[in-house]
Amino acid sequence: MQKYTQLTYEQRYHIYLLNKQGYNQTFIAKSMGRNKSTISRELSRNTGKRGYRHKQANRLAGERHQKKNKAIKLTDSVKNYISEKLKEYWSPEQIMGRLELDKK
Repeated sequence: MQKYTQLTYEQRYHIYLLNKQGYNQTFIAKSMGRNKSTISRELSRNTGKRGYRHKQANRLAGERHQKKNKAIKLTDSVKNYISEKLKEYWSPEQIMGRLELDKK
């Protein structure tokens, strides 16, 4: 099973050129060694009123990447902080509020 990798700017440019020349998604996918569903998703997500444009597609993909939910990992210092505040009878809401204020 292959691991999924995101499309690069150059690959988006390649899609743009072939799509503009009228090639279908299957041909584009085969020429890039990608699955045709990857090309289909790319075109549907990033086609605007003026068609598929590689610069816009790359910007939109970057914005989606920034907005997606990231897993929050608790460090030892944060765990210790939470433990101390629980011993002081702080509520979980108070602890989370303080952590957000302190950017921990």
